[in-house]
Amino acid sequence: AMGRFTHEAALADSGSGIVYQTEDAGGNSGFYRFLPKDPENLAAGGVLQMARIGGAANYDTRTGQTIGTELPAQWVTIDNPDPDPVSASNSCFAQGFAKGGARWNRLEGIFRGEHNSVYFVSTSGGNAGYGQVWQFRPAGSGGTFKLVFESPNGSVLDSPDNLCVTPGGGLLLCEDDASGDGDTHPLAPGLTNINRLVGLGLGGEPFTFAVNIFSDSEFAGACFSPDGDILFVNIQGSARASSGMTAAITGPWQRGPL
Repeated sequence: AMGRFTHEAALADSGSGIVYQTEDAGGNSGFYRFLPKDPENLAAGGVLQMARIGGAANYDTRTGQTIGTELPAQWVTIDNPDPDPVSASNSCFAQGFAKGGARWNRLEGIFRGEHNSVYFVSTSGGNAGYGQVWQFRPAGSGGTFKLVFESPNGSVLDSPDNLCVTPGGGLLLCEDDASGDGDTHPLAPGLTNINRLVGLGLGGEPFTFAVNIFSDSEFAGACFSPDGDILFVNIQGSARASSGMTAAITGPWQRGPL
């Protein structure tokens, strides 16, 4: 009932029980919500819906967007959330798009923000194709979408994947360098297509927080301990032993931009 599609990430709203879901299916990716019959028992079923931008059928968020502009959200119901087999004509995205649903370019990480808002990333979105950060604010039966940040080039941010909201209200983005542009970094000699943790301060300013100097693997799963003192983050591994790791990062967070 929650949809047969290329799932990436999900977030359950603690108040309403609504589950927000991202789809990583290239340029035909939707943003979904699942309205459960019983928030305590998702197996009881519910209704799957895909986001539509009010007043603009098939709105294309992938390019031509303006940071800070609020877009009214509507939701269209997916009549058959479990097509089997899935085809180009009966997929959840195709059903939602036929009803005017919006499209994104590779939706991946999602994280809870302030005032019950939701942050999520479009890994390959934007005019340059290097990634976007969006915020959804639910309100009544709809809500609003707003572009928070769009990368102008790969040196600023290249293909954000996982993300987290820091205790201070900043954003930390885990790169999964999907552009294949061969970028390098002086801290990681000998490596190309490097991956970083990129921060967005409270004013929206981007900066490199950390660089993977061990491999060209992505950062993933960034989150803070409940007391806000420790940032945990993973570096994905490969078939080679000891190629992956989990790091615990401490520091004077209260004095920094995050």
